Amino acid sequence: MKEIRIGPKAQVLALLGLIAAIAAAIGAQLPELRRYLKIEAM
Repeated sequence: MKEIRIGPKAQVLALLGLIAAIAAAIGAQLPELRRYLKIEAM
């Protein structure tokens, strides 16, 4: 098996994809988090 080399461009794209996935996950949970924080603040 040959070593798989990932170019700098691919690394940046992978990083951006990961950040986007995390942001999407947080965005999906935002209403829940807001409700939770409101309850905690009481």
